[in-house]
Amino acid sequence: MVGGDSRAFQRFLLKKGAITENDLHEIEPLKNDTNVSLGMIAVSRGLLTTDEVKRILANQKKTKKKFGQAALQLKLLNRSQIRELLMEQNKVNLDIGELLVLADCLSPERLAEERRAFVRWRA
Repeated sequence: MVGGDSRAFQRFLLKKGAITENDLHEIEPLKNDTNVSLGMIAVSRGLLTTDEVKRILANQKKTKKKFGQAALQLKLLNRSQIRELLMEQNKVNLDIGELLVLADCLSPERLAEERRAFVRWRA
């Protein structure tokens, strides 16, 4: 699941009572430990230096923009590069459902069931 879908799925699970706010707090450390930031992917691909990532993060903090938007504003990445980085990030990062299973907040079977219900609900 990507961006808005992930947030919508999270709200769906909360509304249904499949998870609690406490479950979301429980997965936060897992998310931080397992998911790779856009900046780190850009550095590993040679698109940015660590100093450039720090500049973007400082700009992001001031402007409250997303990393990609801040990188665009500073002209350190172009839209095509950001799109590629986001696609790569989505491939390697765990989504909310996978994190909930990893934290034993949902069983794999329950996750599959909730994903099917979410798809039907959105249709």
